[in-house]
Amino acid sequence: MTSASIGIDCGSTVCKGVLMQDGAVVLTLDMPTGWNPRETSADIVRFLLEKGARSRAELTVTATGYGRALVPDADKRITEITCHARGAEFLRHGVRTVIDIGGQDSKVIAVREGRASAFQMNDKCAAGTGRFLEMTAGRLSWTLEELGRLSAGEVCPINSMCAVFADSEIVSLLASGRSRQAIAGGVIASIASRTAAIAAKIDLQAPVLMTGGLASLDALALALEARLNMPIETSPLSRFAGAIGAALLGTAD
Repeated sequence: MTSASIGIDCGSTVCKGVLMQDGAVVLTLDMPTGWNPRETSADIVRFLLEKGARSRAELTVTATGYGRALVPDADKRITEITCHARGAEFLRHGVRTVIDIGGQDSKVIAVREGRASAFQMNDKCAAGTGRFLEMTAGRLSWTLEELGRLSAGEVCPINSMCAVFADSEIVSLLASGRSRQAIAGGVIASIASRTAAIAAKIDLQAPVLMTGGLASLDALALALEARLNMPIETSPLSRFAGAIGAALLGTAD
């Protein structure tokens, strides 16, 4: 008899879902959360059930993330800190630190054997989050992937500590003739510095795994490596770490 479960990580900007079977990830799906997290998460569960040829009655659905309370018919709801720690251990056995830069907050989690032993968060301002990178990419008429790829080279410092003021600063820098590449580099450097400041408040140890959607931005990982003076690892499934942790914890005794 096989054991299957679904994990839903309903974030502020992206909703992620995974179907796991016998301890392996079988299917994944992510969608913009949009204005209706309840409907988006239900669509993801429906997709995973249909593509995985499973019935709802034969598995557990566990929700985590910003909108976990809105995931309809979830069997369990678990905090994202707990789920990211467990999911990170699945992706990188022996992980000791998790860095997750989300749409509305940034988290650094100390992990011991798949459990969070301590964590620090920055949820006071969007300037240190993925949302700020998305705003900057839009301002520069780039996709988020282009911003990460084209930001190498010259770095133009971004001094504002608030996302709104930083956006105004970027407008002024563009008007003064500074290149988009330099501004993008400055924004990535700013986010890396803010994240490093959060990481300094816990017992930071390697291996360090970066989770969430921004884990695919090599420029950000490199900037973090330079500031933390240790390697930053990623996984092709990093963006699904929270959902994976939810699926695993949902079936745990």
